[in-house]
Amino acid sequence: MKKAGLIITSVITLALCAGFGATQSHFKPAKIESFGNTVKAVETLTVPDNARIIALGEATHGNKEFQELKLSVFRTLVETTNVRGLILEGDFGGCALANEYINGGEGNAEDITRKLGYRIYRTDEMCELIKWMREYNDKASENDKVRIYGADIQNDMCAVQVIKNFYSLAAPEKASEISSKLDELFGSEEDAYNKSDYDKIITFITETSSDMDENQNAYETATSKEKFATARRAFDALTNYLEYREKKSFSHKYRDTCMKDNTLWALENEEINYNSRLMLASHNGHMTKNQSSAVTFLGKFLHDELGDGYFAIGTDFYITKDNLPGKNGREVHKFCSDDPLAYQIKYTDDNMCYLDFSEITESDPLYDKVHNQMKTGSLGEQYNLMIKLVKPFYQLNYAPDDMYDAMILVYEAEPTEIWEQ
Repeated sequence: MKKAGLIITSVITLALCAGFGATQSHFKPAKIESFGNTVKAVETLTVPDNARIIALGEATHGNKEFQELKLSVFRTLVETTNVRGLILEGDFGGCALANEYINGGEGNAEDITRKLGYRIYRTDEMCELIKWMREYNDKASENDKVRIYGADIQNDMCAVQVIKNFYSLAAPEKASEISSKLDELFGSEEDAYNKSDYDKIITFITETSSDMDENQNAYETATSKEKFATARRAFDALTNYLEYREKKSFSHKYRDTCMKDNTLWALENEEINYNSRLMLASHNGHMTKNQSSAVTFLGKFLHDELGDGYFAIGTDFYITKDNLPGKNGREVHKFCSDDPLAYQIKYTDDNMCYLDFSEITESDPLYDKVHNQMKTGSLGEQYNLMIKLVKPFYQLNYAPDDMYDAMILVYEAEPTEIWEQ
């Protein structure tokens, strides 16, 4: 233990001596005169006509501005384009229940927000997103309604509930037996299944999925094609959940592969059934085109498959006060990204702006910035001393153009306030 402590101390000392230690940058980028004439307000952003998925990243999970952008960007796309679907880096089953609610289902926005999959989403900002979608759909025509999906596979209880709800409508005579069996195998709380029941659970999923496939026409008539497709996909989500935990050892690549499959499934549903495009909202690390993180693959998978059909909008801060998990619960910590583009907002009247790389001419000084390596910030749902002290632990060093097609830049980002319950 003493030897390990000495090694850690030495690493920190070397990092501090190398000039990486302060959370506030000593480097103040030069003013770029063309910046103010090139950027625009987020509400006026446009996307290419051939973009099938418009991906919005977030540089942190713990800032209000990045959560607010989910609503403001989605609302802009709904109002100005044929985007009607939103898929979150959130629980598949929980977002399916949220979709029922925003399309007239029972409940309230606060309870539905708690089902989205992660504690970081239990905020007023995410609740406003759910409220807006519900209110929009209450007034929209049937062909103009919006939908919400979840890409992630790390939870089980909401997917179980989706299946229970479906069978209560599609086959009431089978609902009680299936519900009881789900309770027996999965329990009543997240991750409460017995590992020794793995084979039993997979057998049940296989048999019940086959029942759905054999009775598809009757079940769709009793419910709808969309409810059938979602419940059928919920069985796949439960299989992915179990594989991720029991067979894939929480593999990052397996998780992002499942997220990619769920995203393409949602895109297919939007394109075929609604003539709509899809917006994806996730952490920057998941959605970058070039796999900027060694452990996230989603954006690269989608970009490789869709090419220019995948339009990536990254985000960054210059300064963040980030709500992160700590030893004594959640704590706010301050960081500086050294991003020379986000710093330019200091010279404007706003705290946020949109920069579309395709609108930058080669003669503009911004062109070299976005086409060459530069520092940007990236903070996930973790905190430790090394992140606090060693700046490269929370910085990326890629050309923005390699990662994104556009960026939303924030000068100073404020922390989220997560609900207690």
